[in-house]
Amino acid sequence: MRVSASAVALFATLAFVASPPGMAQDSPSATFGGSVLEQAYGSYSGSGGFSSGDFGYGSSTTLGLNLDVKGQRARASASLETAVMDGGAAQIAWLLAAQPGLAPTDELFVPSGRPLGGPDLLMAFRVRTLYVKLDADWVSLIAGRQVINYERGALWSPTDIFTQLDLTGLSPVRLGSDALRLTFPLGTTTGLDVAAAPDTFPADGIYSARLSGLVLGVDGALSAARDGQARTTYLGADFKADLEVGFYGDLSYALPDSGAGASVRAAGGADWSRGDFIFAAEYYYNGGGAGADPLFPGSHNLYGEITWRATEFLSVSPSVIWDIADDSGTGMLLVSLWAAQNATLVVYGKAIWGEGTGTYAGLEGSIEGIATVAGQLGATLEISF
Repeated sequence: MRVSASAVALFATLAFVASPPGMAQDSPSATFGGSVLEQAYGSYSGSGGFSSGDFGYGSSTTLGLNLDVKGQRARASASLETAVMDGGAAQIAWLLAAQPGLAPTDELFVPSGRPLGGPDLLMAFRVRTLYVKLDADWVSLIAGRQVINYERGALWSPTDIFTQLDLTGLSPVRLGSDALRLTFPLGTTTGLDVAAAPDTFPADGIYSARLSGLVLGVDGALSAARDGQARTTYLGADFKADLEVGFYGDLSYALPDSGAGASVRAAGGADWSRGDFIFAAEYYYNGGGAGADPLFPGSHNLYGEITWRATEFLSVSPSVIWDIADDSGTGMLLVSLWAAQNATLVVYGKAIWGEGTGTYAGLEGSIEGIATVAGQLGATLEISF
């Protein structure tokens, strides 16, 4: 199994405390904040009928806390989250916990014990990030749970073998990885990034090296990575170019030690704005199937989103994720209102079709062998502090 977050966090804390005098801060500064998110929705899940068992509800209350302590050359950061879920929200979280590769890493607690069919009330705790960063003129070290931001696109990043994608909320969230990361600046616009997620046996860990730079106005990178447990080596390349339209691409070639089953994954997209509208479109090819990406095992996938800034306080955002091969996906419409300072109200509708995996349609109540339709109508209120 991977080295636990607590072990990496302990290492990070020791590194912070034992940092050389030159690394210490002269004037410590700390910031503390967080948010409370309340969500409630009604749901439908079935094969087109309208029996009472096809309808349900879900609700959750989530408290997020963020702490940052900064010095001249050192920083410690923690982002923690705890949630109480009821109804369908608890059921989905319980089902996801039994699906390795699909689920966010949560500690789950059931007040009445472990039920066979899933709980009606569930508590969850998550460490989103917990790391220490030490900076010198020639190197930067980050140790602990962190988001390794190799991604180029809005949704898919084949060259990023560390970060897990969470689609259970209203927008994609990249989860942190327990890792050590060294960044070496090689020039004004060039750098070498080395990352490692160790394991009990070093050969089973995940390791990567990434050389990036700006060439002729194009931000590009070459990478090599190794997943010891999968016994696979990866070679990758990615780029991003900002013209009147922003273009980006991401390519990964996987070569198993056996020499058989080599595969390619690639993503490309664009984003641009016109007046009060912001557009984004992305295509993802997964040549490795579920073994390469259990969240999106289909060969061809599309993502699109339009955001309309109707007023300074109101925006409307329709989006779609579509697995073309399986003809399954998720469509969503968000209406966001900045109701007051530090308060955001979102009213949303979500439709899920097919027996898709990445869209979690199967977890909304699929019937084996029969295409399903599922959906939610709900609202969230988030207050930040």
